[in-house]
Amino acid sequence: MQRRNLNPLQKLDSEDPPSCQPTIVLPDLPDLRIEKKLGCLKVCHFVIVSMLFIALTGLVFGICYIYQLQQDVEQLKQKIKGGPQNGPEKQIGAEDMAKPKNEVKMAAHLTGKATSDHSSRLMWENTLGHAFTQGIVYKDGALIINETGQYFIYSKVYFRGMQCEAVPLQQTVFKHTDSYQNDLSLMKISVINYCSDTGTWGKNTFQAGIFQLSERVRLFVSVSHPGLVSDNELMTFFGVYKL
Repeated sequence: MQRRNLNPLQKLDSEDPPSCQPTIVLPDLPDLRIEKKLGCLKVCHFVIVSMLFIALTGLVFGICYIYQLQQDVEQLKQKIKGGPQNGPEKQIGAEDMAKPKNEVKMAAHLTGKATSDHSSRLMWENTLGHAFTQGIVYKDGALIINETGQYFIYSKVYFRGMQCEAVPLQQTVFKHTDSYQNDLSLMKISVINYCSDTGTWGKNTFQAGIFQLSERVRLFVSVSHPGLVSDNELMTFFGVYKL
């Protein structure tokens, strides 16, 4: 009986080596579905956040616009409130919008006042009722011009009596300057045949015009019969304003 001594290395070489085959591991289908759902949820979340941001941005801009609009409306209301107020007419003409608001408007409106029969120059009320002076000085029945320029002058005198005297009624607007001694007539009106032989009577006389006046010129009204002049402020008045 023969003995077979085989070297261990030879024994290993004689044996077939084990086969090495790759192992493929397939993921579970439920895991893929969960990952897809998570991806969709992330996209939806991003879209919702973006839409909310856009909506909030638009809301902020809308609030700012409404606030600015309210401010503009309030400023417009303030401008309207700061305009001319409704009240008694001062007969000073239309306001010149081109001039600065802080510029004084040269104007005056005087109303009837009792006058002595010994003076033909009429005296006037300059503070009460509708009467006022602004930028023009009133003194001794005369208006004193403080600024050279063109002025609109008007004068209305109402004569009345208990019985007809058939005397001519005259109303004259004068100006007086320091450089000329005599008074100069600017306007004059005379009326006759204004009443009948019996009963009370009344007669209006009115005149107006535009004149170039220098600084320190004095304006006054003279009448033929001061005792017949009514002192009613609505019927007898004298005024001027700068154009």
